[in-house]
Amino acid sequence: MKHSFILLFNRYRAWLKPEALEQARVVMWLEDNLYRFTAIPNATWTTSFKQKIVNYLTGVRPGLCDLLVVLKGEGLLFIEMKLLWKMLKSGKRWVSPSKIMPAQIKWIEALNKVGNVHAEICYGSEEAIALVLQIENILESRKKEEKAREKNK
Repeated sequence: MKHSFILLFNRYRAWLKPEALEQARVVMWLEDNLYRFTAIPNATWTTSFKQKIVNYLTGVRPGLCDLLVVLKGEGLLFIEMKLLWKMLKSGKRWVSPSKIMPAQIKWIEALNKVGNVHAEICYGSEEAIALVLQIENILESRKKEEKAREKNK
């Protein structure tokens, strides 16, 4: 992992809201494992009418997933991050209030209709990392099956 990313993460993690913190953990894992990825900054809320118009005219649309990952097994994965737990002031964990918006569901359904594109909602960083590994394993086994079929022809 890039040393500068770890330093930034450790220094500024208090600035991150819980959902962003979970996403940052996924980003660190993706960096460690040499994935090509980007965050999709749809959550950049602004009161500026001018910026809202610029965003709309340049194609920003609500509901697109938080992360785009290029899979090593030749596919794309879109991950919508949600919180699994919310920390209460008492220090106890409680089920997350993260809501799935209708626009997010529409995006996920549309993306999953495209070949070699996967879109999922993940509750926490552990679930997101497990999803990446699971889909990579599926894609790898499909490749092996295709190679075996080609040899048998």
